[in-house]
Amino acid sequence: MSRLLDGDLEGLDLRAELPRLLATVRDAGERPLAPLFAALSTQDPVALAEIVCGSRAVGGATVVRAALPHVAVLEAALSPRGLYPRLFDLAEEAAGDVLALAASRHPAASWLVPLSKKGETFAVGLTHLLAAAVHPSFASACRAHADAGHVDGLVFAAAETGRAEPAAALLAVDVNAALRAAGTALDRDPTSPMLAHLAAVWGPEPDALIVRLIPGLRSRAAAEALLASARHLPRTAATLRAVLRGMV
Repeated sequence: MSRLLDGDLEGLDLRAELPRLLATVRDAGERPLAPLFAALSTQDPVALAEIVCGSRAVGGATVVRAALPHVAVLEAALSPRGLYPRLFDLAEEAAGDVLALAASRHPAASWLVPLSKKGETFAVGLTHLLAAAVHPSFASACRAHADAGHVDGLVFAAAETGRAEPAAALLAVDVNAALRAAGTALDRDPTSPMLAHLAAVWGPEPDALIVRLIPGLRSRAAAEALLASARHLPRTAATLRAVLRGMV
């Protein structure tokens, strides 16, 4: 057992030794698994995949965390769609680590939407959305989470990023949530092109919608930026001018 945990696999038929390797991982206790997994990742990735996430996998947070540095190798043995949900199911308290790594490596993946539902109880979708915010798939990710009803995740993503896409995605499913997302995004980044994104979903006459956004603004910079882009909307522009007179 000690030899295997030290990563000494010389002379072993790793496929034939799978039962012993599984028993070694199961009985490792406090002993680190990193040397064994590192050796397997270079010598036999398929054997590593069997041990980490195969039908006989031991599972548990310790095993999964030791496997995460080798996900590039595991992805070559399994598809990401198969790998990450399986790791998630085995990970116990490390499930959040699996979700975060999956989102960082595959922000455009549609399977992250149901995985987010399984992995997050608060602001479902936020982990995926923050990872996707630096990827061209962000708008698509926002629409997918909106369709799945992940309202809070989108509102928090808007607040964290200042991006307009979460609000635009929410507009098709929950107007009030879309307005909350829009307000928090503008407070975060007054230069966010909010009006253009909302109008693209709402239609060419968004005055009645945008005027409802004003009470959610918390900063003068956000109100001034919105006025600059909405001067052609009479109700919105008039209301913003009145509000700005009272804002510090």
